[in-house]
Order: sequence, then structure tokens, then C-alpha cells
Amino acid sequence: MTKRYTGFFFLIPGVAFLLIMGIFPLIWSLTLAFHKWKAATGAGKVFIGFKNFIDILTDDSRFWNSLRFTVLYVLIVVLVELVLGLVLAYILSEKIRFRNFFRILFLLPMAAPAIGVAFIWRMLLNPDAGIVSKIFAGFSINIPGLLTNAATAPYVLMLIDIWEWTPFMFMGLLAALQSFPPELFEAASIDGANGLQTFGYVTLPLLKPIIITLSLLRVIDAFKLFEIVFAVTSGGPGSSTESLSFYAYTTGFSYFNLGYACALSWIFLWIVLGISNIVLNRFRKET
Repeated sequence: MTKRYTGFFFLIPGVAFLLIMGIFPLIWSLTLAFHKWKAATGAGKVFIGFKNFIDILTDDSRFWNSLRFTVLYVLIVVLVELVLGLVLAYILSEKIRFRNFFRILFLLPMAAPAIGVAFIWRMLLNPDAGIVSKIFAGFSINIPGLLTNAATAPYVLMLIDIWEWTPFMFMGLLAALQSFPPELFEAASIDGANGLQTFGYVTLPLLKPIIITLSLLRVIDAFKLFEIVFAVTSGGPGSSTESLSFYAYTTGFSYFNLGYACALSWIFLWIVLGISNIVLNRFRKET
């Protein structure tokens, strides 16, 4: 009997951590989403039902602007990262000189902490003392403040994300390419297929499951866009780079409107779950 319950005893710390750090906060945030609670005023919580959710969906232009920016951001960065990762993985899966060196080199951006990467890029792009401005100035080219222009700031953030997370796509696709049996490609070559035909009719279909998996993981992660916005632009100029995560953060911890912030977070969660469900269902139907 003692041996039977020994395993459960060792599960207690993990289960307790999950409950305290995961389940309880989740339930608490859902409860707050149905309340009006502006903590900075010292007023208590007031139950208002679905009013926070209704106000967000019907009367909050800032939410829709944040959603629009986040969706555009996710679509662009995931697509570009997938294409670049696939190209790099395909090239470095071949037997070329120094390929191991380049594999390690391309993985380095992903190894750095996201918040550290964001602050480094902020310093590099500083219009007064940043190295990017100095390089252009060396060629007598004056560039505007890339992070202070609403037309360019969103795309600068996208470039930073692409630089940091293309290695994720590269690593997964490279592992998949190296796992394929070479006999498949030899058979295609014997049948007269050239390199482009082999890639289109053999390699891509084999990569389809891993492409969908990697893209789904990146979509979920990219939707949580926070560190880059927080460190580089703080949502500006104006609200041109304000993501859903950053909007929920500022609502809760700058304006202390905790009930509204929790409602924003839950709507954000439903959006991500909905997109994930659509992608997975479509993948199941095709397979």
C-alpha cells in the first residue's frame, strides 16, 4: 500500500505549483472579468456581468486597433519566418562547407532573452546615438527616426521578430529534412525529376505536417507579442504598435482597471484558441 501511494506523494509539489501558479490565477482572472474594479481608487469590486466584454467588442476602438495590428503582425512575421527558415534549412541540409558553423550561427538570435534582444535593438536604432543611424550618416544619408514614425515603427518590430525567430522555423525544418530517407529523393532523381520538381512534389508534401505544427506554434507565440513592444516602442508612436497583450498590460498595470484588463485577456485567449482550433481541424480533414 505504501509503494502504491509513493508516486502520488512525489506529484504533490508539481500539482500544488500548477494550482497556485496556473489554475487559481486563471479562475481569479475570469471572476474579475465580470467585475468593475479600479484598484487605484481604493473602491471595491462591483459585479457588472458581461458589461466589460460588451464594451470591449462594441465601444473600444483601441481594442480593435490593437487587434488589427496584432493580426497583421502575426501574418507577416510567421509567413516570412517560414519562408526564410525553409530556404536556410534546405540549403544547410546539403553537404556544404562550414554548414555546422552556419547552423550554430543562425540559432544564436533565438538563444538570447527576448527582452534583452528588444533593448539591444532599441539602442541600435536610436536616432541620435544608434549604430544604424551612424552607419547611414557615414554615407551622408540622413534617415528619419524609424521608431518615432507611425508608418515605419510596426515594420521595424516585425524585422526584429523575424531576426529573432526565423531560427525556430529553421531548426524544426532542418530536423525534418534530415529525417527523410534518402531513397525517396534517389527514386525521384531516377524518374527524371529535377531539383525544383523534387522539392515541389516530394520535399514539400513530406514537410507539410511539420510546417503546420511550427506555424501554429509561432502563431500562438507571436500573438503574445509583448517584450518587443514594451522595450522598443511602448506601443507608440501613438498606438501604432500597441499589441493586444500590451494593451491588456497597460489597462491593468498603468490604469489599474483590473476587471477590464482581465476581460481583454480572456477575449485574447478565445481568439488564439479559435485560430488554433480552425488550423487543427483543417489539418485533420486534409490528413
